[in-house]
Amino acid sequence: MKQLLYFLFLAGIIGCKSKVKSHVQELDSAKIISLDRIAPQMPVFDKDSLNSTDAGLMVKSIYDTVANEPQTDIKEDTVTRDDAKLQYFEDQSGQYYIYVVENRGPMYGPSLGWCDVFIFKRLNGVWKLNDLRFHAGGGGMYGNPGKFEKLEQIGDENRAIVISGGQSHMGNNFNVTLIEVSKGKLGRSFGFPTHHDYGENSGDDYKLTICDENEYHFRKVAGSKHYDLILERFNCLDESSIKVDSAVIAYQNGYRIPDRFSFDE
Repeated sequence: MKQLLYFLFLAGIIGCKSKVKSHVQELDSAKIISLDRIAPQMPVFDKDSLNSTDAGLMVKSIYDTVANEPQTDIKEDTVTRDDAKLQYFEDQSGQYYIYVVENRGPMYGPSLGWCDVFIFKRLNGVWKLNDLRFHAGGGGMYGNPGKFEKLEQIGDENRAIVISGGQSHMGNNFNVTLIEVSKGKLGRSFGFPTHHDYGENSGDDYKLTICDENEYHFRKVAGSKHYDLILERFNCLDESSIKVDSAVIAYQNGYRIPDRFSFDE
């Protein structure tokens, strides 16, 4: 275990000197746990709406089956899941809740963090688990889990769960992961860096030498049920950021992020 954590720590340091890349995952709704197997163990809520306590009770039976090993030599240094966000939405296929759970590692050393995503659907008046994804996005050094930012409309019939992540270590590096949601099921995910900066010296003498940002939004397309992704890159060294690049990315079974929106560190 020590060797694995040391390797991850070194990989993080090496990564700070490489490239902050965009990513696209294929159909990655990996079901580590079978929904059919865990459904009978989950509590049932026959009510109009759910609250955070209800959602926490529903996923407890899942987390009870997941190993939570210490991330350091200290046995208490396990992952905690004290923070989660619950959001309701509905579409033509039904009523849903998204529940994003922050998995926070020990807040020092080479510890890890991430976000898990669950979707509940109301069927015949009862709320049931409809889909889930572990390690869905977020993360960063020192156990940072990232967080759920918003539910973004990316088409007439689909949305995206937006999860942010990143770290402040040898500069600041932040990113977003967007996970497609269609008819209550998790689909492809993609992501890109949103901010990277690096400086030299310290205290009053500190000066930024690198500062890059990506901004994005979605735009409706006439005659298409999918929206275009508008991605813009800025140099943010000065107080007034300067746009240096932009792209209109059409939906083609997902969004492919051009390499030029990655950041050199």
